[in-house]
Amino acid sequence: MTSEERPETVPREIRELIESWPRIPAFVRDRYLTVLVANDLARAVSTAFRDGVNLARSTFLESDVLRSNPDPDVIAEHVAGNLRQSLNQHEADDGFERIVGELEARSTAFAGAWARDDTPGSADAFTFTPDVVGPMTLAYQQLSIPGSYDLTLVVWRPTDDRSRMALARLAEIASGAAEA
Repeated sequence: MTSEERPETVPREIRELIESWPRIPAFVRDRYLTVLVANDLARAVSTAFRDGVNLARSTFLESDVLRSNPDPDVIAEHVAGNLRQSLNQHEADDGFERIVGELEARSTAFAGAWARDDTPGSADAFTFTPDVVGPMTLAYQQLSIPGSYDLTLVVWRPTDDRSRMALARLAEIASGAAEA
């Protein structure tokens, strides 16, 4: 394993911080868009928000991710744009080349979005459909973690009352305070 492939360690205080947010979905990702640590609510929102899952591979290689979303082109452009933005902020290395090469070879949706050479779309809100609470629309913020060159904290919030109620219900279920 080269130094580019070793995930950076998420600082203990950041892990503790996101775990202390039982009602706020949050996770930390690296420069390759791999989730390094996620809280229970983030994992309940999406199976993609699990430790070790690469968001780009999950989006483009798991057929249900794009197929189940009402705006698959927006998702494709957004994820490819985030990967491109991360590549522009960091030096190209074997890790980036492997991910991009694999996705270009295995996903026409990725190849098309990557070829457009766009920055991430302006959309910051996406609809999720956890089975136990139904659809909810969440917007996110990405925050660079000081002192951690490669790490980004991603925090989600509901965009409307329906989504706020669905997320609150999901938080109760994820914490074990309510049954599904």
